[in-house]
Amino acid sequence: MSLWTPPGADLGEFAAPDPDPRMVNFGGGFDQDGQPRPLTYRRLKEVADSWVITSVTPEGPATLLRTARGMFPLGFYFYEQVPVASAQSIYAVEVALKERLEQGGNFQTLINAARAQGLISADVADIVHTGRRLRNKLTHEGKQPVWTFGMADQIIGASYKLVSELYPEPARSDGA
Repeated sequence: MSLWTPPGADLGEFAAPDPDPRMVNFGGGFDQDGQPRPLTYRRLKEVADSWVITSVTPEGPATLLRTARGMFPLGFYFYEQVPVASAQSIYAVEVALKERLEQGGNFQTLINAARAQGLISADVADIVHTGRRLRNKLTHEGKQPVWTFGMADQIIGASYKLVSELYPEPARSDGA
């Protein structure tokens, strides 16, 4: 059996999904010669794979972050998954704050409590409030935002960063 598939071959149920037709409007960066590259699932997956979940992140936020990581590159096939992946990452921040603060309450209350306790700076609190408002538009108003993959990368990447700061890797005792 060969992994090479001739052009036009009918793969039946093994055929890959077709990219979302809007993907022709997105670029995949530039090559070493400065020439534009097409956007591909693999390039999006490489971006998503760069987001790190620490080993001490609780299961709730970790699952939400993994879901966002999986959905982001699938946006190549169904673009509406991109803002939903972003919302999942923001949900992860909310759950991580609840668990870290060991308190309930709405997201705004959690952000303010984290700021008051010194877990996050005023600048980070402002960024998280912005994420909260974006998430609320999608969740409560049903408004599907139109974001580029770069915008979603910033949102999801910031969520990963904040959760990893709330749950950093423990210091190694062997000095390494």
